Amino acid sequence: MTQKLPGMLGTHPGQATTALPNLMGTMLDPRQARTPGDYPRAGLAMRFHVALDEWETDLGMWSSCRGLQVQFTSKEIAEGGEYFDHELLPDRLKFSAVTLERIMTQEDSPKVQAWLSQVAASWTGHEYDGGHQYTGQNVTIRLFDYQGRVVTRWVLKDALPKEWTGPELNAQSNSVATEKISFEHRGFLE
Repeated sequence: MTQKLPGMLGTHPGQATTALPNLMGTMLDPRQARTPGDYPRAGLAMRFHVALDEWETDLGMWSSCRGLQVQFTSKEIAEGGEYFDHELLPDRLKFSAVTLERIMTQEDSPKVQAWLSQVAASWTGHEYDGGHQYTGQNVTIRLFDYQGRVVTRWVLKDALPKEWTGPELNAQSNSVATEKISFEHRGFLE
């Protein structure tokens, strides 16, 4: 015969069924099903969308996004005569390039090509005095939960396309054609 712990009620030997606290501080009966509102709204890594703000260009859904990263660098300052101690002072923030990847589709891939053509038409360097110089635009990446609601977003400020890579075409392969695009940017922190 199984003994029950003091203060624990059980319906099955060895099973405790006391009320459990939930995230909001109220007590939940473990025999009652939790409603979706009781769970935190978690962002799903596979559900995100990318748009360009300046020309209101929808770049569609992507299968991967890498490089949402910021480094907080610091400088080490050593004072003369202090051999065991040093000061750390905040230095620059460094943001990684963000790379998006997906399969090529008839609907979304031409949008990327059209946008790249617009950028190429205004892509001039600082050595040119006249004309319009491309200065970048905001790229917004929105992360969704399981119900399609926005959980959070990252706005890559003044993003410049760094590289677009098309598929490797091979008549002997049965793989899906993919495209990648990378952005350099001035950060995504507000």
